[in-house]
Amino acid sequence: MSETALEPLRRMTRRMLLFTELIVLLPLFFLLREGSNPYVLVVIGIGTVVIIVVRMRDTLSLMRGSWQPFPDSHVFGLSALALGMTGLACAIDAGAGGFSTMFVGMAASEFFVARALRDAWRRVGVVVVVEVALLTVVLMLTGQRDLLDNVLIGSLIMTVVLSLSVGLTYRQWEGALKLEQARRDAAELAATRERLRLAEDLHDILGHALEVVSLKSELAVRLTDQEKSKAEMVEVQRLARNALRDVRALAQGNRPTDFATELTGARTLLDSAGISCDFSADPAVLTNGERDLFGRVLREAMTNALRHSDPRSCGVSLVAKPNEVVLRVVNDGVAPLRSAEDGSGLASLARRVKEAGGSFTAGTVDPASFEVIASLPR
Repeated sequence: MSETALEPLRRMTRRMLLFTELIVLLPLFFLLREGSNPYVLVVIGIGTVVIIVVRMRDTLSLMRGSWQPFPDSHVFGLSALALGMTGLACAIDAGAGGFSTMFVGMAASEFFVARALRDAWRRVGVVVVVEVALLTVVLMLTGQRDLLDNVLIGSLIMTVVLSLSVGLTYRQWEGALKLEQARRDAAELAATRERLRLAEDLHDILGHALEVVSLKSELAVRLTDQEKSKAEMVEVQRLARNALRDVRALAQGNRPTDFATELTGARTLLDSAGISCDFSADPAVLTNGERDLFGRVLREAMTNALRHSDPRSCGVSLVAKPNEVVLRVVNDGVAPLRSAEDGSGLASLARRVKEAGGSFTAGTVDPASFEVIASLPR
């Protein structure tokens, strides 16, 4: 989900949470209408202000991203204040007392922040039990026993419904935060994957090009025929320009890899180096996706053959079956691997092939040969 799509959800949830804070003013207006004792009204008014201030502070802290459960001592303390105000209002008037239980519901709603629903309901249950006991005692002591059933039922509904509705609004805000974090993580992961892809492509382009340039430069130095030496250096210039072109195309995001092109380049390279080649591969049997991936495999296999061995022969075979296509590249003249770094290009190839649903193996066969096999399902 994009940041643009998340913003309306965050904005709506913020308004809902801030609006709920004003609900606690309703019991105060109800008590004013009843003409209650002014001293009692002052006490309840002060308690109302305290509840609004504390809850506004708590809500704003959640909106800033500090999504941690409030301590039990904090929420139970706020609930105790709300219960005291409810008991005081109930002592004045049973109807006002029942309506004032929204103080308790608002306070208890904070139990739903960053807690499992079962844990939140357990704590709300404790508050409800205390509320029932308190209202029962107050109504009986004030001679309002005949209103006990109605007040208890109304207060229970008010407390449970309000705590749940506000609590679910909190959890909606939590969902919005998680969605935003997921969006950021996805964007970061995509950027990381793109950097990895660029690094692997640069490794493929420059590693292969520099290896071929090194081989041809060495060959040009050894040649006694000036014309042949000049031709090899011209080829070195062409390879360098092609590598530069490929790097620019990679930066622009429009560099393709083609198995047929890589096959022709590999044959030409091996011929010029005096390495016998046995190629049995028809690029026409491949799909576009297979041509791209197998082109990468062939190029890396050729690069490794020149870098890590002194081959006298190299074989490339491509077998297309109804359910899979298999590429095999093998060369002789392999010396023992010098370090784990030598296989970094093959490791990235293995990951690419496996991501495409295929299989990839690379390793020594016989005493001094190296084999690369890649297969893709169809």
